[in-house]
Amino acid sequence: MTARREFRKGELLFQQDRTGDRVLRIVGGEVEVLRETASGSILLGYARAGEWLGEMAAIENRSHSATARAVTDVVVEALTTEQFLDLISRDPTTARDVILRLSRRLRHIDDKFAAGALAFPDDPRGNSDAHPATNRAEQTSAILLEAKTDVLRARLGAPAIPIDKLPFVVGRIHLEAEGVSPMAPDLLIEDNPPFRLSRQHFMISQSNGELMISDLGSTLGTMVNGQAIGHHFTRDTAPLIRGNNDVLAGGHGSLFDFALSIA
Repeated sequence: MTARREFRKGELLFQQDRTGDRVLRIVGGEVEVLRETASGSILLGYARAGEWLGEMAAIENRSHSATARAVTDVVVEALTTEQFLDLISRDPTTARDVILRLSRRLRHIDDKFAAGALAFPDDPRGNSDAHPATNRAEQTSAILLEAKTDVLRARLGAPAIPIDKLPFVVGRIHLEAEGVSPMAPDLLIEDNPPFRLSRQHFMISQSNGELMISDLGSTLGTMVNGQAIGHHFTRDTAPLIRGNNDVLAGGHGSLFDFALSIA
């Protein structure tokens, strides 16, 4: 039987680097997800009613990769790992979401060994053989990417960047000591320690005619039109809309804030 727990505003639901032994489903209230760094806490985004927290840490028997703190009074349903796995066996929708996230993570590890390999995170066929240079999907929309902050504009230039082939990967320029990335980004951007942008941070892709943003396992996640995605959150992808989209890479306050327009 699952147990309900209540947290007062400001209380921690769990803490980064602590072992996770419970999966939490938010029943009511709002939770902020924070990444603790040497220079302070970085707000990655928010989780609200109906969303899960801590499922990856519990399933993989590892420590939490971020801290969760109540923004308001919060009520959660707490499940043991066994209870969560039992729920997955009975709920196809939840099972599919979890399996997809684990599959993407495994493919991301695979890519580190297969130089140049690039998988489509949300390809329903599970095709991981796509190559950025030889097997790109033709897009059906006009897409423009441009900087929203002055610092980023100085690094990218003022004109919008047309994206004429998908998938399109955005990441930072690697340090010499890091070696060459196996997933070579299409757009390389300079960043300085402490890094907000990961080497392969997010990808614009198209699946079944739908345009989307996928977080590629970045350290600090991605915000798409206010929705937080990445391994700290329930989803790794978010749909894009016709017109103007906001894509923020690296948590709140990051200079890597992009305007993505789709016509």
